[in-house]
Amino acid sequence: MSLETTAVVLITDKKYADKAMRTILDVRTAGQWYGDIVVIAIDFNLNTNFKNFYNIIEVHFPPIDKTTLINKIGIRFANGDGREFTKVNQWEKLHVFDEYFLKWNRIIYLDSGLRILDSVEHLLVLDYKGSFLCHNDSQPEKDKYFGSQLSFRDGDLIRLMKEEFGEHICSSDYFLNCMWVYDTNILKVFSKEELIETMNKYPICQTNEMGVMNLVINFKHKLWKPFPIRNKNGKFLFEWSELNHSNCPSWKEFCYIKYPVTIKMTDSLI
Repeated sequence: MSLETTAVVLITDKKYADKAMRTILDVRTAGQWYGDIVVIAIDFNLNTNFKNFYNIIEVHFPPIDKTTLINKIGIRFANGDGREFTKVNQWEKLHVFDEYFLKWNRIIYLDSGLRILDSVEHLLVLDYKGSFLCHNDSQPEKDKYFGSQLSFRDGDLIRLMKEEFGEHICSSDYFLNCMWVYDTNILKVFSKEELIETMNKYPICQTNEMGVMNLVINFKHKLWKPFPIRNKNGKFLFEWSELNHSNCPSWKEFCYIKYPVTIKMTDSLI
């Protein structure tokens, strides 16, 4: 494995700290990763003993100002789940594209709580040069497209968005941003500031930062390359949940899962 040029990055607030801890434990054990782990802590400081024992680099950034965004949204999206008001800390994930991360050549980002069930090596062997690698959310059924991630109540904004990013985008594939790998050279193509500007310009993304990341990284700069569905050993590389497959295969058939149902966060010896 390449240790000196790669960092595994998580972001968490105090509410999700236990989930972040679970993912860190997975990374260091099943993931067999002994290189840098960076944790962006939003509203608290990491436990010093835990940070030292697992060799964590703790980072803090000023909170992203969401006042303009919230004011523009105004009322809850009719077809959304309300996360535009209840999960605003998701926007802090945009910090993973801060210039701070130019210290490394490659970044592997993991959502807090995501289960690492096999070696991180399956991500390290992917060709990441000049690219942003992430899971195609239309897989495995090819039944979802980017339009499902948007609120269409503001027709003028939708038209403006299509003019800027292309008429085709609503019927295009898009990535699911639970985990991703990127070459830090792409930060010379776009910036965290561009993502934040787009966040405020298009307050119509029902999945918060995921929609904006797709607009900038996927549709504007065309940097996205989908993860392979399986690794070289035939295991599924990533899945949101085993329930996305009709036969609900065991967690043993996956390398990484966001919301596993065949293994629990609290599985015990008894």
